[in-house]
Amino acid sequence: MKTILRIIPPLLHNSILTFCCFTLSATFSMAAEEISSNDPPVKVTEFPIVTYCIDPDWMPYEAIRNNQHVGMSADYMRYIGILAEVKFVLVKTTSWEESLTLLKRGECDVASMLNRSPEREKYLLFTQPYFNGNNVIVSRDEYKFIQGYENIGDQKLGAVASYRQAEYIANYYPHIDLHLVANDTKGLQLLAEGEIDLFTGSLLSMNAKIQKNGYSHLHISGLAGPHDLLAMGVSKQNIALLKQLDAAIEQIPEWLHVVVYKEWNNVRVVNETDYRLIWATVILFILLSAIGFWRQRIIRRFNHQLMAKNALLESLQKELLKKNQSLEFLSMRDPLTEMFNRYFMTQRCEQERQSSLRKNTQVCLIVLDIDFFKPVNDNHGHSVGDTVLKEMASRITKTIREMDTAARWGGEEFLVLCPDTNQHDAVLLAERLNKAVSQHIFSEVGHLTCSLGVAEFKPDESFIQWFDRADQALYQAKNTGRNRVVCAE
Repeated sequence: MKTILRIIPPLLHNSILTFCCFTLSATFSMAAEEISSNDPPVKVTEFPIVTYCIDPDWMPYEAIRNNQHVGMSADYMRYIGILAEVKFVLVKTTSWEESLTLLKRGECDVASMLNRSPEREKYLLFTQPYFNGNNVIVSRDEYKFIQGYENIGDQKLGAVASYRQAEYIANYYPHIDLHLVANDTKGLQLLAEGEIDLFTGSLLSMNAKIQKNGYSHLHISGLAGPHDLLAMGVSKQNIALLKQLDAAIEQIPEWLHVVVYKEWNNVRVVNETDYRLIWATVILFILLSAIGFWRQRIIRRFNHQLMAKNALLESLQKELLKKNQSLEFLSMRDPLTEMFNRYFMTQRCEQERQSSLRKNTQVCLIVLDIDFFKPVNDNHGHSVGDTVLKEMASRITKTIREMDTAARWGGEEFLVLCPDTNQHDAVLLAERLNKAVSQHIFSEVGHLTCSLGVAEFKPDESFIQWFDRADQALYQAKNTGRNRVVCAE
């Protein structure tokens, strides 16, 4: 059965899972029919029952609708249950807090989809992650780019009380004015009404709820760490079950991740009928009927046409808003490496420069350039060169600190902004970047090195002058042998 699941081609989403369950049921049915009454009794083993809890209101990841488990985790659970040879049985709850309480008491064996956190590790074991997602900061239209919690300042930030984000912010950003809410829906409502300034949550959930509730004045302002690494949580006494689930998750094919993501990322909002407008139309019809039958028909026809055009206009406005939100989010990113692009980084550096002047703090720039990158393109082709750039972006992102911001500046050149950092600490970070790059084996080309220039901001210089000093230090590193760090005067 497991072999069949691994080789099924990626057809229609529901057809795949239906086929898997039907094949499993048919296998047991045929086995039972082959046992004749004259044969000795044979015990047919059924899958053991495993109870599980979910977040009942976290679409599109998971939810309970009409007493049924729906969402991305529901699709994964059907597949994992077959591979792990267990029968999952949902324990229905009305809130995520109730689900966590049942997990603590051991009344649920498994949590279907959640992040690992120090608090949850007290009562749960975790499988390897099977879905990765971004967390974002949502704001009203008057706020533009807000990248990371360190740039929030004195603004009021909302987060769901029982989610990992609230625990993370309380531990690492205790100075933030944090307002805890019961769920994402309540948080976005408070943001829309102006009770809080910002709200943080998962990208897919925020996008779906903004569309569903028609919050046209809310938009995604930037990413918020850490990223979601969603796994299954298992009660600590079920170590054997943890191993079964880990083995099953290991076998999930890439195409299943693709079809589940496409199925639930493409959220369509169905507008509910506004009964107030219907009653107003009925009352208007009764009043106008006294004027005359001919006038009544004209006004009714006009009202129907106006309602149709308004509905069409509203639909177009929502579609345009959705596309604008996506374009605004993507405008900050380099399409190849998915790092921040030059436009965003220029704005970010200027913000940090102004902050340094106001607060008299130190801030540094690191310029990194790959050594001998042109021969990579010439000898191996531009596709290999693109792969090297992606791997370089990954090495930089994994090496820098959470407070730092990294971007692809152009070609094989990258820029790292280090707030609240003096020149000595920036040089140490640059040395770590140099070591991380030189020790990495790049696909198809092997070892590569890089040269780095470091410059601390001086109060009397512009951003261009600051960058030029870092760039000159980079070229000095190139001219003195490469594979080294040089600090600007």
